Amino acid sequence: MKTIISLLTIIGICFGAYIYIENRYALSEEVKKIEQRLDYKITSDQIQSKQQRIWGLEDRYPNKSKMPETVKEEYRQLEVDKSVLEKKLEVLEKK
Repeated sequence: MKTIISLLTIIGICFGAYIYIENRYALSEEVKKIEQRLDYKITSDQIQSKQQRIWGLEDRYPNKSKMPETVKEEYRQLEVDKSVLEKKLEVLEKK
């Protein structure tokens, strides 16, 4: 009888510990979803930032041929960065 009671007590303690840990800590599945949402948000914010900078340069220099060379380089780099981020965003959308 003592053996059965001690066995049931040990099982109860293990089950209680499992329930505590399950409720206390986030599941890896939930963490991955949150991580994907955060990556998506960060990437979309970066795209928006690049686009605003591109629009600012276009407003400042309506005629692209009159842009100084450094501004042209920055403009081209912004366009490349934006297209890379858009591709990354497409990949994140498929997940």
